Amino acid sequence: MKNLKNKIKNNKAAVIVFLILILLTFLTQFYGSTDINDYSNTAKFFAGKYSAKIRNSHSYLLGFLHSPFVWITNNFIIFKITSLIFLALIIYSVYIINKKDKKTFWLMLLSPIVWYMAPWINPIQLAGLLLLWAYYFIEKYNYTDKIKYLFYSGIFIGLGWAIWDTIFYFGFILAFVFLSNKKLSHSIYFILFLLIGLMPRLILDQFLFNFPFYSMLKSTLGGIARIFGGVYGEGWQHSKISFFNIFSLILAIPIYYWTLYKPSIFKKNKKTMIFLSLCLIIIFTLPQIRYIIALAPIMIVLIAREINRRQFKKQILFSVFVIFLFISPYLIQINHSVNNKINGVEFTYLFENIFNVQLDDKFPQDIVREDLQEIIKDYSNETFVVGNAPDDYRTLANLYWGKDIREFVSIQDYNLVLKNKTSLYEKKFMPIPNIKTRRQIWLAGGMGKNENDNTDYENINFGIGVNEPINITGFVVIKKYKILYLSKNYKNLND
Repeated sequence: MKNLKNKIKNNKAAVIVFLILILLTFLTQFYGSTDINDYSNTAKFFAGKYSAKIRNSHSYLLGFLHSPFVWITNNFIIFKITSLIFLALIIYSVYIINKKDKKTFWLMLLSPIVWYMAPWINPIQLAGLLLLWAYYFIEKYNYTDKIKYLFYSGIFIGLGWAIWDTIFYFGFILAFVFLSNKKLSHSIYFILFLLIGLMPRLILDQFLFNFPFYSMLKSTLGGIARIFGGVYGEGWQHSKISFFNIFSLILAIPIYYWTLYKPSIFKKNKKTMIFLSLCLIIIFTLPQIRYIIALAPIMIVLIAREINRRQFKKQILFSVFVIFLFISPYLIQINHSVNNKINGVEFTYLFENIFNVQLDDKFPQDIVREDLQEIIKDYSNETFVVGNAPDDYRTLANLYWGKDIREFVSIQDYNLVLKNKTSLYEKKFMPIPNIKTRRQIWLAGGMGKNENDNTDYENINFGIGVNEPINITGFVVIKKYKILYLSKNYKNLND
């Protein structure tokens, strides 16, 4: 009877905690601050509600899967719903993997990274779930050599890669660590199984771009370009190595993870620990808190097996403290915007700018929507070039849900057309021979504007600047709104 009462009490507590997580997720105006347009805009594009050309640096699959719900609701709330579902499945999965261990359940439910990621539009929640099961099955394969477990693991890695590019690196490390001492044929099997899991992305890419590896190749080339400063000359500005980014990242890692490096524990979990360590090295070179959701479930599976009751309590107390830190920006953004950031802010930004924070009762995204409605009253069914940042047009296209604007155009594409250029970025490798030879080889790659473009750039008569007038010769400001500046192209009129 006592055990039954404790079980009921435990279940009630879990329900209450998860309800708090749900309330936080839906009440906060925050949807994520990095890469969210790559997924929300894609969903909106496939839903037929996007008044612009799509630009996506990642997989199109997540947005495609969410697009029917975006079409129905005219908002992005479905991303928060699926985020909570995937996080709940992660929590339940670690509980099942550790044979329904209560410690494991609570360690995951009160893991700071779960609360941090709950409101985000991002594929990492689902990718983390898939990586967890890929690890589970490859570990079972490691002890049994049964191909069926290798099949499951490869499928899950492939599915993870289908929605999130970084899984490729984690999957490669997982395969290298667990297959390096196995038969070569098993590694070949794993690659084949991975390709099967990857099929949804390959099929979608073939349908969209007539090339099944398009988005993977584009993402890879984009990553290489960023090493040299990126297409926009910014590199990885959102994940630069700094004290604030590194400290925030360390906070997201369970404190008792570091005890797993004790020789006796490390030896017992050698392959798993090598896998986690190599993945963490990658993450620390591009420090972002969100990446930890991919590894935290595996960490907690190991931690729960090793810590005692006293250590469990310490971990829970520390986690609750970090949760409060991580969700503090979300709580603020229930009723206030922070520093007029349209996409909102998360913990690292707030931590880094703690003495330079301005709160406002009005959210900038709502103000932009109001400005657009005012513009439409006088200039409906027009095409607007948007700047001055190359991707400012995405912000407006993301916030606008009507049918009275023909298209938002990037200032970057507009300038390329006027200059009769198409290339955004290119690199050429051409070794110079030291001998007299008739031939020379070279390799080149790059990124350019889509040639299949029917926008009439030369006859665009209006421009919109975000927080400042648009900087294009011939465009003159005719009206300033609260955030947006409307300009008219007098050069076209004079011609």
